[in-house]
Amino acid sequence: MAYKPSRRRHLGFQEIPLDIRPVMNLMVVLIPILLYSAEFVKLSIRELNLPPASGKGTGQAEEKPKETARRFQLTIFIQKNGFMIGNQAGYLREEGEDLSQPTIPLKDDGSYDYEALQKKLIEIKQKIQGKGFVDEKSAIISAEADIAYKHIIKVMDYISTYRDEDGTVKELFPQINIGSVLT
Repeated sequence: MAYKPSRRRHLGFQEIPLDIRPVMNLMVVLIPILLYSAEFVKLSIRELNLPPASGKGTGQAEEKPKETARRFQLTIFIQKNGFMIGNQAGYLREEGEDLSQPTIPLKDDGSYDYEALQKKLIEIKQKIQGKGFVDEKSAIISAEADIAYKHIIKVMDYISTYRDEDGTVKELFPQINIGSVLT
């Protein structure tokens, strides 16, 4: 006598349809959000020349410059009380001014006067242009140790280009060097 075969062994595989609607809904929502947020993540790249490493402790000898070209070495010091503008000869001063006062002091409301800085630098640019300085397009920015980074970036923006009377954008000092931080 033969046994009746079990039904368990003869069940076939049942196909379950995949429901991809939740994944599609997620993609429909995520893609516009990612595209929208990518608009706010724009990077601005500015080429800077950082001070060279001192060579101490690295096993390298410090190199001395071999060129003898005329250099102006325009330097802008960002201080708590304003901007100091100078070069290798000294600081820019009006006659009779105190040496401890900045070249361009803060505004009455306590903010930096970037427009006055730009006007003064335009005057300097006009005076040194064509005089044979090899660094007439470069400026060195130094700041006190507790100056906010946003002020340094804003100074970079104001000294690199300017608009003349006609509204055209012209170069002021596009080659920006970062000097050592003053303490």
